Amino acid sequence: MRFLIIDDDASLRALLKKRLQQKWPVAVIEAYDPLKSGVPDKNFPWENYNLVFLDYDLGLDDLNGLDVLTSIKQQANAPFVIMVTGHDSVDIAVKAIRQGANDYLIKYDVVTDKLFEMIDDALASGEISQELKRIATSVQINSGQSQDWQIPGYTCLSEIRKGQSTTLLAERIEDKQRVVLKVLSIQDAKSSVVLLKRFALELNILADLDHPNLIKVLDHGVTPNYAWYATEFLAKGDLARRISQEKLTPHQIQNYILLIASGLLALHQKSIVHRDIKPSNILFKDDDSLVIADLGIAKDLACDEAFTIHGDVLGTPYYMSLEQINGSPVDKRSDIYSLGVVLYELLTGDRPFTGESIMEVIYKHTAHDLDSLPDAVKVWQPVIDKMLAKNPADRYQDLEQFISAVNDIKT
Repeated sequence: MRFLIIDDDASLRALLKKRLQQKWPVAVIEAYDPLKSGVPDKNFPWENYNLVFLDYDLGLDDLNGLDVLTSIKQQANAPFVIMVTGHDSVDIAVKAIRQGANDYLIKYDVVTDKLFEMIDDALASGEISQELKRIATSVQINSGQSQDWQIPGYTCLSEIRKGQSTTLLAERIEDKQRVVLKVLSIQDAKSSVVLLKRFALELNILADLDHPNLIKVLDHGVTPNYAWYATEFLAKGDLARRISQEKLTPHQIQNYILLIASGLLALHQKSIVHRDIKPSNILFKDDDSLVIADLGIAKDLACDEAFTIHGDVLGTPYYMSLEQINGSPVDKRSDIYSLGVVLYELLTGDRPFTGESIMEVIYKHTAHDLDSLPDAVKVWQPVIDKMLAKNPADRYQDLEQFISAVNDIKT
């Protein structure tokens, strides 16, 4: 199964690729940048692809996607083509369909279920090749099967979250203590060495750290089928749930943000950038203190290998720094930006940049100014402004500076 994405926007190419990989992890997904490579010539092997996502606005002065569409559909074995555009224009849609496009997608819908519905409809209608249909159907059937987890020493109770690795609630057999297991299928990982290296890096980072505000690794191991590690199970939930359930006091906000910063500082002192700081990755202990969890995309700045799949957008868009959004190198100032989004949410109950789609959120991060804080928490405005500066050079340069500023605030 082969997808081709033709678009001049690197962020869109990366997001679309990631979305497709979520549903069809075995697919070959290639990206083509018309600004770099020009318009595909008459000898371009269109027959090698099952489905092409074609941008309308290619960033070229004299050509647009409709021109390329015409040349694609002149081929004897033309692929299924979805015209993608940022313009919600009926006129463009009509022209695209008339010139042979099989369907039409607004860019904002790349991150909605409409993307998958469109491809599923094509599969059902037989418009996509039988090979694509066979593989896609197989993947969907396999993903729905229940998993018989066999981790020695543990009884697996339920799945908490499933992604590139699976997070399980489990019970340790020897003492009935509940733990969280993070499990990576070795068979799946063989198709991507990057995933296995990233998992190993996460384990090494956690195992090497002992800090009251960082999640603790209790055990780890490898079976013929899985690599896994166990961490403490914290039943009081995460910061995201706390924010949604109650209005925090000024003292709680100051205390919580200092605890998070303390754990993050411990990572930075080991040259580790977390890259996914957000309330759902911050968990409560029984004494109401906090720990940072989920270092699945953390990066060791001292390591030459980044273990990043080329083109991946890593992180959660609501909390991502501009460096992450643009795919640029990140350092500890990126975590400071993400922590600033968390602080803004603690202060206001909402994120600073929201939208109806990931693309809209990303656009606001890059182009919109930050709204002022409400009068009740105005004392935090200078701190928030500095943390959420779009240029990393304008932020706090390290967490020691930030912690000092927070300690100076009188709540």
